[in-house]
Amino acid sequence: MRRIVLFLCLILAVCHALTAQETDDGGNVVPCAEFSKIFNNIKAICDRDNGNMWGVNLYAPVLCIDASRDVWSNQEDQQGQLQACGECFAGKYPFNKNVANTTVDVFGQKWVTMMLPLPADSIDRNVLFCHEMFHYWQDSLGHHPRVYNNSHMEAKDARILLKLEWKAFFSACQATDASLRKRAVRDGLTFRKQRQQKYSEFYPDETAFEVHEGLAEYTGIRLSALSDSMYLHILERETESYMKKENLVRSYAYLSGALIGYLLDASGYEWRKQVEGDSDLGLLLQKAYSVVPPADMEMYIRQRLMFYDYDSILSIESRRDSVQTVKKRQLTALFTQDVKELPLKNMQISFDPNTVICLEGIGNIYRNVRIVDDWGILETKGNGPVLITKDWKAVVLPSASSIEVNGSEEETEYWKLTAS
Repeated sequence: MRRIVLFLCLILAVCHALTAQETDDGGNVVPCAEFSKIFNNIKAICDRDNGNMWGVNLYAPVLCIDASRDVWSNQEDQQGQLQACGECFAGKYPFNKNVANTTVDVFGQKWVTMMLPLPADSIDRNVLFCHEMFHYWQDSLGHHPRVYNNSHMEAKDARILLKLEWKAFFSACQATDASLRKRAVRDGLTFRKQRQQKYSEFYPDETAFEVHEGLAEYTGIRLSALSDSMYLHILERETESYMKKENLVRSYAYLSGALIGYLLDASGYEWRKQVEGDSDLGLLLQKAYSVVPPADMEMYIRQRLMFYDYDSILSIESRRDSVQTVKKRQLTALFTQDVKELPLKNMQISFDPNTVICLEGIGNIYRNVRIVDDWGILETKGNGPVLITKDWKAVVLPSASSIEVNGSEEETEYWKLTAS
């Protein structure tokens, strides 16, 4: 009798598991319930803020896309290409669109797109969603994204001053005494001003990129962190991580924005409505804390270096600079032989922002990249590099030992090009 009961319980358990999952027409299980839970959670976070930060509820249309281009969304599309799947919608993502964490026009409307798998940690996942949803609304806030040239963030001196700035700002975030916080803010702003004066030609792009990506990251953390202590915990982890990053050209603004945003909030200064696309967040911070810049900036910096682990930063950056010099020499050789150049007219691009390397006077090296344009689709293979010219008018493919041609496809050890 006991065996019969156990057998019946097993059958009931299996039936319950099957009915708790959605299936497609072929009987394959699809994770609609999982995505519905994620979408509802993000909506609750946005509804809790409900426009308090930026004057608009940041919840937006979302597409979550996996490696097979299966897609799950939080709402029906305008073209009816997504099918109802429990509380969400599912379908296939077009092959002529890139899969990345960004915003894109597809299925007849604008969406936030999220590349699967999502972060396993719930806080990291919430930060990512809210970061990308902020981008969805940025145009309406007057923060219009554009092409940014921040190649100076490859330079040894710029990186040292940037890391000193980060160290000082994080120290200010941790400070509970008002005078100590203001002193650390002044230190950070002085390191920042020294870098901006030394690399003045990049100043407009540096500050605009902070508004674009820095405020998105700040917003993601601010909405996701339930307390200042949680925000500080995230800042501590991110500061430690960014201090070790090898390439900062396309990623520095994430941490800078998160640090400055926290300090601006802590000051009690009403700052968000003053932000425009070309604002310098550092100047807002200077105003918020009534900071008076030192008369002799270089002498002041020499006196304050020791408080921010300067010797360690200098040692790390000196070693990196030696290694990067060799790498850049090799890459320059790779892109000055027989190469293939493609014009950029209607480009869509996805890439890893942590791997961008600047070749001075030539352009930026991108890896793990996929580019769609009028001529077709370009995909790198392995860790293969491509170069985008500094004016963003062409992508240059590296020389290769051989090119295999198969119909509309060309392929080398570095890249694959599929003609449209």
